[in-house]
Amino acid sequence: MEQAYCDALRIAFEFEHNGEVFYRQLVDKVTDPFAKKVLVFLADEEVEHTRKIVAFNDHLLGNGDFDIATECRLDLTDRIQKLVEDRMKNTEKGVEPLADDIDIYDIALTMETRSYELYEKALEEADDERVETFFRFMVAEEQQHYDLLANSKKYLTDPAYYFAEYGGWIFG
Repeated sequence: MEQAYCDALRIAFEFEHNGEVFYRQLVDKVTDPFAKKVLVFLADEEVEHTRKIVAFNDHLLGNGDFDIATECRLDLTDRIQKLVEDRMKNTEKGVEPLADDIDIYDIALTMETRSYELYEKALEEADDERVETFFRFMVAEEQQHYDLLANSKKYLTDPAYYFAEYGGWIFG
């Protein structure tokens, strides 16, 4: 395996692991229940990403199977849809988000942008079809994480936005 792949996967692992820690630390700092659920959801996503990075690395080293078709299937939208549907069922239980909640979303958006850029760079440097497929998957996942955060932030700051202007933002 080329050194570039090793470096990219090592950096990706560290980034995803740090992302999980980051999101878990933020959960106790937000007041809105939906914001908390989004952060827990994203932390769990980072755990899954680290698992996939390790399994893919092992596969490239010849130490295990990695079914790219299964492992790199983009089903994140279905999981996000469930999260949002739960929010819609429980809107009456919401708490007005504090300015700090919104600031936390801005920090998280920056982090997801960095992840996206990391995977885009790795994708540009890849010359192995398996590596390209894996990093294309990671780029798409990070984009969906960013979209979830951006639209959740908009929902928290302007709930009418969800219903009046965008109606189903994450489902399209």
